[in-house]
Amino acid sequence: MNLRTIGIMGLALAGSVWAADPTPGKNLFHLEVIAYSADNCPQGTRNGNSIAVRADVTDTPATGQLKSAYYLTRQNDILLTPGPFDVLDGNACIDGTATFQLPLNPIGGTLDDPTFQNYEVYARLVGKPGTAVDVRTCAVDELDPTNPNDDTVVCSTENYAETRTSGKGSKPTYTNVSKALLTICLDTDGDSTCDVRYALFDPALYDYFWNWNTTGKAHAQLVFVAVPD
Repeated sequence: MNLRTIGIMGLALAGSVWAADPTPGKNLFHLEVIAYSADNCPQGTRNGNSIAVRADVTDTPATGQLKSAYYLTRQNDILLTPGPFDVLDGNACIDGTATFQLPLNPIGGTLDDPTFQNYEVYARLVGKPGTAVDVRTCAVDELDPTNPNDDTVVCSTENYAETRTSGKGSKPTYTNVSKALLTICLDTDGDSTCDVRYALFDPALYDYFWNWNTTGKAHAQLVFVAVPD
C-alpha cells in the first residue's frame, strides 16, 4: 500500500476533528488521547479518532521488568500494530490497554538525527492548565528465543513530556515528537543514554506500545503528517 492510499484512508477516518496546523506534506490522520477519571471511564471499545486513558497514572515499566509480570498490571498502554491508520480499540480507561494501528515507517539518517521516509507525528496538549503527559515507546525483548519466560519489557530513553500551562503565551502549539513516538532508542550499556535506535515494528523487538502516563485529565492531540517528496 502506497503513502497516497494510506493518506486517503487516514483522511476518510479522520474527518474534521479539529483544525490541525502541521501540513508540510499533507495531514494523514488526527488522533486525540483523552484522560478520564477512573470512576468515569467511557463505555465500549470506541474507535474513530480518539483513545480514552485514565487520569493520574504513572506506570512506566522498570528496565528489564519481565513481560509476564508487567502485563498483569499495565494501566495506560496503547498497543501498536502495523497497518493503515485506525483506532482498533479506543478505550484503555477500562482495562488498561487500547490498540492503535499505524503504517510501517522506515527510518534512516543517524542515531541522533533520524529521518523518516513516510511520515512524522506532531503533538500538543490542550485542555485544563496543570494537566500533563509523559509518553514513552516500549516493546518486548525476546532475549533467549528458546526461553519465553525471560522476555522483558524495554522502554525508550526518549519521551514526549508536556505540561499544559496557563497565562500569557500559553496557547497550545505543536511539537515534532517523531523520535519519541515512532522509534525506540535503547540504552544497552547502562549509562542512561541511547545506544541503538529501532523504528516501530522492527523485528529486533516485538509487542510495541506507547506507555501513556498522565497528570489530571490530560488531552493530547496528535497529527500524523506525510514527509514531502
